[in-house]
Amino acid sequence: MKYYSLDTIEKVFSFATRFVPENHMVFRGVINSEYELISSVGRLPLLGDSSEELDRERALLEQFKMKSALRVQCQPSNDWEWLSLAQHYGLPTRLLDWSINPLIALYFATAHSPEELYGGKPLSNCAVYGLISHIHIDSSYHIAPLDLTQTLEFYGPSISERLVNQAGLFTVHHEPRKAFDTDKLHKFVIPGELKPQIQSKLGLLGINESTIYPGLDGIAKSLKTEFYNHTTRPLDLEKAPEYMQSQLGGL
Repeated sequence: MKYYSLDTIEKVFSFATRFVPENHMVFRGVINSEYELISSVGRLPLLGDSSEELDRERALLEQFKMKSALRVQCQPSNDWEWLSLAQHYGLPTRLLDWSINPLIALYFATAHSPEELYGGKPLSNCAVYGLISHIHIDSSYHIAPLDLTQTLEFYGPSISERLVNQAGLFTVHHEPRKAFDTDKLHKFVIPGELKPQIQSKLGLLGINESTIYPGLDGIAKSLKTEFYNHTTRPLDLEKAPEYMQSQLGGL
């Protein structure tokens, strides 16, 4: 992995505009630069040996398929599509989310954690990972996702407006407990104190909660960010309703 420091606003947006899809790089933002690239299923408590871990992962996916089948409007046709759907709704999987748009990754990197929003916790350094893209597959790939022997990039079906808006794709990891690292990976570290400025500039470029999260999710997240950006002292969650009422003018 190669490391870079983006310690000014100018460097951040120079980076963000330098990379375009033709560069064959995909991006993932993390709110803390110390976070490693480990999938959600790899962060679950250790259950046993690798075969037992795989059995648990298969059982999770099978239970998800069984319990959600009647609620899915467009039925997935194979395990690749089911895994995409499971990831979308928060089931632990061996997938990591990426975007072909560096501005989207920058948005996720500079989002505030609940502790930063409401607990007065200092803004942590964040990072954007850039991966030079090489092996692409789609849901027609002949090997099942839990049987892979290498890490691959996966373009899932457009199962939601959110995935489309985020220009999203996945990496699927054959060793989900192992932090992903490769010589094709680049890490761009950004100081925490730049987060509010970056979020404001992204908003001017049309990258905000309402475009990232279509629907009511986006409205709620947008109001929460406004609340943060208009408050100069550490926020107290108990005072949030009073503040929002004053901002809405008593409506």
